[in-house]
Amino acid sequence: MAGEPARVIGRVRGAQPGPLLLVVAGIHGNEPAGVRAAERVQPRLAELAGRMQGDFLALRGNVRALAQGRRYLHEDLNRRWTDAQLHRLRARSLAADAVPEEHEQAELLTELDVALEGARGPVTFLDLHTTSADGIPFSMIARAARPDDLALRLPLTVIVGLLEQVHGVLLESMRRRGCTCLGVEAGQNESPDSVDRHEAVLWAAATVAGLLEPQLVEDLPRHQALLEQARAGRPRLIEVHARYAIAPQDAFRMEPGFSNIERVRRGQLLAHDRTGEVRAPLDGVLLLPLYQAQGEEGFFLGREVAL
Repeated sequence: MAGEPARVIGRVRGAQPGPLLLVVAGIHGNEPAGVRAAERVQPRLAELAGRMQGDFLALRGNVRALAQGRRYLHEDLNRRWTDAQLHRLRARSLAADAVPEEHEQAELLTELDVALEGARGPVTFLDLHTTSADGIPFSMIARAARPDDLALRLPLTVIVGLLEQVHGVLLESMRRRGCTCLGVEAGQNESPDSVDRHEAVLWAAATVAGLLEPQLVEDLPRHQALLEQARAGRPRLIEVHARYAIAPQDAFRMEPGFSNIERVRRGQLLAHDRTGEVRAPLDGVLLLPLYQAQGEEGFFLGREVAL
């Protein structure tokens, strides 16, 4: 594809067999921070390959949308990962009039299939995202947290219950395939801080997943401190209770000034749409307020829960 970046960001094979750290960044094309972070990490990992157990592979998600800086071109690539859709992709060739995201999914699926087939150990899968609103980084898992979860071994706020509210996401597909899965939202889409945070997550995950001994990552304490400082004063664990779904005809407009993981009160004005005011139905924590043209969720609401 002339003028567009390659699907593979970086591939490093360790000297010894071991786990695979498999990363997808930029499945939404207006979220380039994860791509830039993986581009930073890959050369240093290559230098450490002789002391690494297992393998690292980072892939661009929606290559065509990344080239245009758009969330997607025709439909959201991160809403297509149902078993039925994957079966259709594997069973037949794409039609001549297939939309861009069908091509993107078929190409990305091929890379993921090859990676899983060639894994030399357990697979940890990271899905790297950013948000349209300012806010702190956080991770997402698909069920109640347990003390030994990868999510709780990284210094991030953990969100549970969000993935169950959204249909057809890649993270859930990879979980069904037996991977240890973690989604990470690093901050605002275009912020340099989001690149730094994703880089910190990648280094921390490489050690937690078992690719590298912590002492081999010379800046690991700095990376961990960066994530801990970003989370300071915020809840450690949040459970999602409500999703405000939207469609283009709703004319949804978030009220200005909200950040991600912000406490709100029941009845507080959050947004407007074609029906009028949209107010918080409960006291809780506001998640992923929408400040962009494309998207299927105006916001989520959650509550802090104990570990």
